[in-house]
Amino acid sequence: MTPNPVLLPAAAPTQDLLREEAARYALLRRIAPAIRHHMAGTLQPIGMIAAILDRRLQAESPDLTVLRDNSKSISTLSRSASAASMNLITWVVPKENGSIALEAGIEEALGMLATDLAFRGFTVANQVNAPEVTTSVFALRTVFTACLIALTDVAHAPASVVLSSEPAGEQTRVCITVTRTEGTAAPDEGRGYRSLGWDDVQALADAEQVSIRYSASHADMLFNRIEQALVTA
Repeated sequence: MTPNPVLLPAAAPTQDLLREEAARYALLRRIAPAIRHHMAGTLQPIGMIAAILDRRLQAESPDLTVLRDNSKSISTLSRSASAASMNLITWVVPKENGSIALEAGIEEALGMLATDLAFRGFTVANQVNAPEVTTSVFALRTVFTACLIALTDVAHAPASVVLSSEPAGEQTRVCITVTRTEGTAAPDEGRGYRSLGWDDVQALADAEQVSIRYSASHADMLFNRIEQALVTA
């Protein structure tokens, strides 16, 4: 008679893991409105074409050629929206880590935050120049995005945010500098979730093996370079 297997209790998560998970959740909560906004944006053109198609179908003698073109447009837009939505979902439920061009990854992160930063009174100047550098998708999406949010959470708007980069041996340094500018501060309408602190950023940086330095108005991050031949994302 086969004895029943002994089920061992799962190991308790370490404090470092708990800090990392809390930081990832806080970051996700902060970018969730942007993800929702982008998803809605990918679906809006489909609704517009569908409304036009519906009106044309109600004509006494619908133009079948035009209707066929409208139908093809809906199909094309649907495929595009599906691909864009799947990419957005990877911010929530990541697939395996891949690589991405540093400049493209920063542009992607800025795209997630651009509307929120503009509403809060921040102007962003992206001066990152590293056309041949690739790095970890997870590192850029988490550490860079968290650094940018943490800096602007404590800054007084209006302010300018300057992004720059420089080689650093086998790594690439990405810098964020926030400078107060003249003008009236934007009204604080609340963020819907707590501010990101540097403890959160440090937990993410430790998890992604990114070295960071920061102050009240500046942060720089050292991202590991990945060979072009290994790029999969």
